[in-house]
Amino acid sequence: MRVGLPLSAVVALLFVGCARPAPPADPPPSLPPLEALEQLCAESAPAPRVDEVVPDVFVARGYDLANTIVVRTEAGNVVVDVGTAPATAARVRADVEEVAPGEIVAVVLTHSHIDHVGGGSAWVDEGTEVWATDTLAAAFWERYGVFRKIESKRAERQFGRDVPAGDLPCSAIGARLDVDGALATGARMPTRTFAREATFEVGGVAFRLVAAPGETEDQLFVHLPGRGVLMPGDNWYAAFPNLYTIRGTSPRPVDDWIRSLDAMRAVGADVLIPSHTAPVQGAEAVAASLTAHRDAVQWVRDQVVRGANAGWNVDEVASAAALPPALAAVPSLAETYGQVDWSARAVFDANLGWFDGSTELLYPLERTDVARRRVALMGGAEAVRAAVEQALAGGEPEWAMVLVRDLQDAGAPDLDELFVRAARGAAEDVTNTNGRGWLLQAALEREGRTRPAGTPVLDDETLDAIPVATLIHALPPRLIPETTAGIHETVHIVFEDLRRRYVLTVRHGVLEIVEGEPLPGTPAPVATVWVDAGTWRRVALHRTNPAAAIASGGLTVDHLFAFKRFMDRFDKSL
Repeated sequence: MRVGLPLSAVVALLFVGCARPAPPADPPPSLPPLEALEQLCAESAPAPRVDEVVPDVFVARGYDLANTIVVRTEAGNVVVDVGTAPATAARVRADVEEVAPGEIVAVVLTHSHIDHVGGGSAWVDEGTEVWATDTLAAAFWERYGVFRKIESKRAERQFGRDVPAGDLPCSAIGARLDVDGALATGARMPTRTFAREATFEVGGVAFRLVAAPGETEDQLFVHLPGRGVLMPGDNWYAAFPNLYTIRGTSPRPVDDWIRSLDAMRAVGADVLIPSHTAPVQGAEAVAASLTAHRDAVQWVRDQVVRGANAGWNVDEVASAAALPPALAAVPSLAETYGQVDWSARAVFDANLGWFDGSTELLYPLERTDVARRRVALMGGAEAVRAAVEQALAGGEPEWAMVLVRDLQDAGAPDLDELFVRAARGAAEDVTNTNGRGWLLQAALEREGRTRPAGTPVLDDETLDAIPVATLIHALPPRLIPETTAGIHETVHIVFEDLRRRYVLTVRHGVLEIVEGEPLPGTPAPVATVWVDAGTWRRVALHRTNPAAAIASGGLTVDHLFAFKRFMDRFDKSL
């Protein structure tokens, strides 16, 4: 039996999170100017402009972390990558229309990173086709689903969300990412997909799309055969590639990345227009750029294999992965965005896992116990504090950070000021904008100078594209184990419009999810919910509260308070 009941005010508060206090108003002290960083930013993040690279092919640079590329045809325009956020994308579109007016016939998404898809609503009109690989939609929702909270926090650090512009004037590969703007996403999912290769024509211009896994599994490149133009997405830009990103990522397919670069080399393009940094003109320069990148990626991969097979630990492997002189001298391989040692560690871990063969790592002491013993051996906390001061005075902020970590793990108080000085000191000479951003943002966090985290806001079209399965399968890590002692309960959620049933069972502090019929041994449900997919999306993402959902008839439940008790065991913050 289905019974619709009004929800209490308590249930309506199920999804409310907690706010953090406002940070102090005083700005942090500025770092001394770094000439190399200023020069890098002048090249990679110029004043916003739209350039016609070759006749009828335009690139908008300096507006956003990623470029937007527009191909003008007699039948309308084709847009490659749409930027981070609707507001910025709308500005880009307005400026593009001044030099290349026309209907937006098609959009091509090179991959699912937010700086390439988030501005979709500003470019996708009624009737606009959206092209991508057939793995993009799943990759997008997985990327911004289960690990969203920690990836968002780490992205704030990587991109230096609260760092003053004078200390971090750009990202090495474009303008600084609008972290807050990205929360108001206008992403649009593909209407046309393919597995390996696809072609289409607009206004007499042929477009060839080729699946090319690299920075992401869902990556593609765009080739205009009649124009000699190649658009590599994020598989090439003028910096050492991000084989690993410090904001956190699953292993990137390094071997596939090499093959994708070779596939682009085979095109023999005259012009390379990347989705970050400046275009490359001339067949010889394009070939040299792509070749140097593939050789650098293979060098790192091969050095990891050599070192691992020689029995080296991961620190030794990372050190040996430094590029050889011929590659290190290539300007477009500067470690200003990706970094070789980070990449080597990621390749090692992706192939051999966290254990690098160091026997003492198998059964380690607790980190805090190690720190207490180490601090004691160094003469106690005051002696270590003195060593931190000595390291800072001697221009060794990295060593100071190690000592501060030991003090922190050992439980020493009042370390914020030392941490901040060490982090800011380490950042002074760093031109890798991801590393610099992280150090400076971490210092601001310790000073209490960061803004509260924002909450994602999806427009209706983006929200309605979220697979219900994504929301359901995001629930297990949100279960609060401390609330489940001795609990063995099941709830059924029936999506009538999708003709799907999910059986959610809490047992031993874990949430088991089964689609369809319950498995043997599953207890009878304490409650059954009948709901349509749209209502569930809006309740799950705080667009409506459960009381309103029941009042509208979009959600009914047979045992309301049993269902509430079940859902109270989950973390409700986004």
